[in-house]
Amino acid sequence: MRGAFSENFGEAARDYRMLLDKGYPVEVSIRLVGDRYRLDKAGRTILFRGILPERLSQENSKHRVELLAPKASIALDGYNVLFTMTNYVRGHPLFISTDGFLRDSGGAHGRVADSAQFLAAIDQCCAGLERLAVAHAEVYLDSPISRSAEHAQALRTSLKAHGILGDVILVPSADYFVYEWVGDAVASSDSVVIAKSRSSVFDLARYVIETRYNASFPDLSGFFALQR
Repeated sequence: MRGAFSENFGEAARDYRMLLDKGYPVEVSIRLVGDRYRLDKAGRTILFRGILPERLSQENSKHRVELLAPKASIALDGYNVLFTMTNYVRGHPLFISTDGFLRDSGGAHGRVADSAQFLAAIDQCCAGLERLAVAHAEVYLDSPISRSAEHAQALRTSLKAHGILGDVILVPSADYFVYEWVGDAVASSDSVVIAKSRSSVFDLARYVIETRYNASFPDLSGFFALQR
């Protein structure tokens, strides 16, 4: 994360949070703080995706569940989960945002750069659901994404191979279908989905990456620990 967690990134994060908490627009706040602390593109992206207003951080964190109970039913924001996983494998910076969810610096969202890596992520995701003893999974995929029909079929095959009942559904935009879904939990790190979700939210991408790769990630909330 060279240029992102530079020596003065903590000061930048605190100034940015202060502006957000005072009601300043996100775009203006990023520009002001980014220019003042000479943050590069990655640093500004991490501010945008990783530092949420204090109130929103607290509200989102209340939706989060640490682990699923056995035999749970879950709905997946499919591309959100899978792109986070593939971005980790591709070496893009990942971090724990101030609401406790794993996010990345925006690497390859909206485009599958490596088909083999993506198919591997699908299998790892379904294997994670099996380890969690999930009973039923509904996966929602954004149909405008290139080759989404192929990805849907690969997911169906993998769910079946791992003994998970459920289906994969292509929709114009997954967000609405995920946050309106009612069950034990949904899987997403999208802040809109989290804020609007009618169910608890489980960070499946974080669970899979941490358990498979024994990975750990910088927690941006640490920049605010001394303020409490």
